[in-house]
Amino acid sequence: MQPNRGDQLVVAGMSPNSLVARNSAFDRIHRGTSFIVFIDGLVVLLLIWDISSIISANFATMMLGLFGLVNFSIWNSYKSTKSWAYWPGSILILLAGVFFGIVALLNLYFLLRGNVGSLLFVFLTGWATIGSFRRFMYHFNPVYKSGYFDMESTGIDFELEQGEMLAACPKCMAVLAIRPSMLSASDLCPHCQAPLIDPRLAEKYGLTESE
Repeated sequence: MQPNRGDQLVVAGMSPNSLVARNSAFDRIHRGTSFIVFIDGLVVLLLIWDISSIISANFATMMLGLFGLVNFSIWNSYKSTKSWAYWPGSILILLAGVFFGIVALLNLYFLLRGNVGSLLFVFLTGWATIGSFRRFMYHFNPVYKSGYFDMESTGIDFELEQGEMLAACPKCMAVLAIRPSMLSASDLCPHCQAPLIDPRLAEKYGLTESE
């Protein structure tokens, strides 16, 4: 894979057919992330209400109204790609991910103690934790940043150079521009860091070095 083109990827699940429109990759990812900001904002709001209710019901109601307005403002501005909402939106996702992670660990503890019913909650909250942290990490991707802060130039240019082709990472399904003749077992996906060639296939066909 060409060294300087590693950040030209589509986040997990995007198919090559969705790359026809120049902004389609960012638009789809941003729509999905905006929805996650909304849902995770509700989770954080519920958590704040639950904690503040320990003090008093009136205080809990006041905090619910205050942070409800704050969360709605962050979500609405994030959806509209307002620059100030970029990191507040990502922090909402991070906070929800931490909460899901704590709940997952608690349920794992209950499972190890013999409560088989906790298995489902371990799976659900564990999946939510991984998903939230992955969405949070999107905000460090230079392509996503460029698309969010500059709608006129997203930085997503999938024009292939001579000898390149589009291929999907076998683990996360990110779409990459690669040169098949130069691909080796040491090449890793820039998104998930998984090998682009299955080690067993590389050993079977002797693809240990770039040709």
